[in-house]
Amino acid sequence: MEKKVAILFFGLTRTLGKTFSSIKKNLLEPLNDNLIHYDIFIHTYKIFGSYNNIWSCENVDCYNNEDVEKILNPKYCIFDNQETIINSIDFNEYYKKLGNWTGMSPEMTKYLIKNMCLALYSKKQITLLFDEHINEYDYAIIIRPDTELHSKVNISCFNELNDNNIIIPEQDWYYGCNDRICIGKPNVISYCGKLFDELKTYSENKSIISEKYFLDKLNDKSITIIPKKIDYRNLRI
Repeated sequence: MEKKVAILFFGLTRTLGKTFSSIKKNLLEPLNDNLIHYDIFIHTYKIFGSYNNIWSCENVDCYNNEDVEKILNPKYCIFDNQETIINSIDFNEYYKKLGNWTGMSPEMTKYLIKNMCLALYSKKQITLLFDEHINEYDYAIIIRPDTELHSKVNISCFNELNDNNIIIPEQDWYYGCNDRICIGKPNVISYCGKLFDELKTYSENKSIISEKYFLDKLNDKSITIIPKKIDYRNLRI
């Protein structure tokens, strides 16, 4: 029986028009070549007007809301106005244990936590939609749309997956983990995709560090990391 994989995109599409050719060549085509059917899910934010990211030094007067449906041809997509979501979250509730992990000012630390909350919120929204169809899939992938893949994903690594492990790239490990791409069985990905729900409680006792938070939550469920060579970079504006 043909295997099926759900590809869950989350977060800003910012450079999707530039990254998609690499995603197609190095992920979608290998899936097709291995007779693995895929469906694309995406949650992203619409931004109207300027976009300024002081962490990544991205500054544009008019943010380009990529034509997601034309580029990705997703089976399922959700769009939110980013400003509406920002206004719906009380970020102060996540600043209780700021610490000094960034080596930066408290203001910059708060800014990074805010961005993390928005990313996890996006991930949660598309994962909730995935959950409605979870029994249709054998595997799932969480990935950002601004990911430029530089080599083909080794599809054979799917055979190593079970309900107690997860594949993440071996590059960009901070505090023992990488939280930008993960590949796993549907139940594992469903858990990982909804970690926004547990962040507020976590922040009452620990400083929020994105990768450390992900690692702690994997450890909570005794999910073993399988590091794999996945050559990529996140392409900023």
